[in-house]
Formats: sequence, structure tokens, C-alpha cells
Amino acid sequence: MIGNRIREMRSALKKKQIDIARDLNLNPSAISQMENDRIKPSLENLQQLWRYYGVDLHWLLTGEGNMFSDSKVGMAESKNKGWETLQSMLNKSLEEIAKAKVDLVDSSVIDIPVQGEIAAGPPVESSLPHTDTISIRRGQIKGNPGNFISLRVNGHSMEPSLHHDDIVVINQCNDWVKLSGKICALRIDGAITLKMMTMDVKTQTVVLLPINEEYKPILIKPEEHNDLTLIGNVASLYRRF
Repeated sequence: MIGNRIREMRSALKKKQIDIARDLNLNPSAISQMENDRIKPSLENLQQLWRYYGVDLHWLLTGEGNMFSDSKVGMAESKNKGWETLQSMLNKSLEEIAKAKVDLVDSSVIDIPVQGEIAAGPPVESSLPHTDTISIRRGQIKGNPGNFISLRVNGHSMEPSLHHDDIVVINQCNDWVKLSGKICALRIDGAITLKMMTMDVKTQTVVLLPINEEYKPILIKPEEHNDLTLIGNVASLYRRF
């Protein structure tokens, strides 16, 4: 452990903890805690140990090689090698922390209320019990969980991609151009439908495409409807087997 090596270095230099503390501008108790591995020396502390005492940073970090460098060239090489070792250790530590954060976020579960049905063709009677909420892993969606709603699919026009009784998670967004080409939820004169939406900017025509070839595309002129609202696009899917 690095604490033992700091103690060995101090012993080899025949210095007391108070001497090391004075050179590093630290409290003597801090040196004691370092030697007992209760706290870790900072980057500045490690650099000061090298500068004041010529200790080999690579040895200090890994226990490999000589405790001290014998020449200025050796000291420079030792410093470079030591800092490379330290940087490698820091990078590994940062990667582990980042992965742990991602795993924690991805593994957390959020509940999204099912706010009703969304039509995918003519209405079909459901054979499954309705549910009030669905629970999905946080990693399945990107963005603020409060921006998502879920709806139960009623109909077969989006099969085989989306089945009757599937529950779709909708990321709410009303940017027609951004969502063009995606499977979207729309409200047309009070009725909510699920289709692949494309927007012809030149003619201002909305084309709603079913995936099931048995259903026909729908062409919509916004001026012909009292209410045409883009709710958002499908971000995730919940299917019961």
C-alpha cells in the first residue's frame, strides 16, 4: 500500500512525520493518516515528495523499481514514468466511476402512467387486463422522465412492429420537421392515432403511413381540421406475453 511506502521513505530519510508535514505544508496528523492509508495523498503531495526527496514516483505508486533516483536524468525519467502510472490509475478510476453511474441510472426503475388508448386502425376489443402504470428501466429512455407518457395500442395498422395491446412510451414533442419519418402519436379533431408521420414542408401536407399493408396511408391538410396536434414519437415499447 502507498501508506507503507511513504513510511519506508520517511524511515530511509531518517525523518519524523513532523518534518515531512513541514515540507509539504501539512498537519503532522495528515502524514500519519497517509501512512495508515486512512487518506490518500493528493497529486500535489506526490509531486512534492518527488521534488523534495527525489523519491521514485513509479515506486511510490506501485512498489516497483528503486525507492530513489540516483541522478537528475534518472529523476526526470522516474517522474515521467511515475506520472504515466498515476494517469493510468486515474483514468481507470474515472472509467469505473462513470460506469458505476451509468449502471446505476440504467438499473433504476421509473413508473409511467398509462393515460388511455391510441388508435392503430379500427377499434378492437382487448383480451388483456388494463394497467394503470408501467415500470421500465431508466436506461430505456433519454431525457426527463416527466416528458414521457404511455398509451395502449388499439388496432393492427402498425403490425408487425407494434401489436394490438402493446403499450407505447411517447416522448412528447411537437416539432413536425424533427419527427418526420418517425412513428408518432397525433391528435386529429379529438381522436388520437398512431402512425409513421412524414411532413411535406412545401405543400404543408401531413402523410400518415401504416406499417400493415392492409391499411391505406392518410393524407392530411392542416387547414381542413379544427385540431391537428403532434403529441410526440414512440421512444420505447412495453409488451405483455
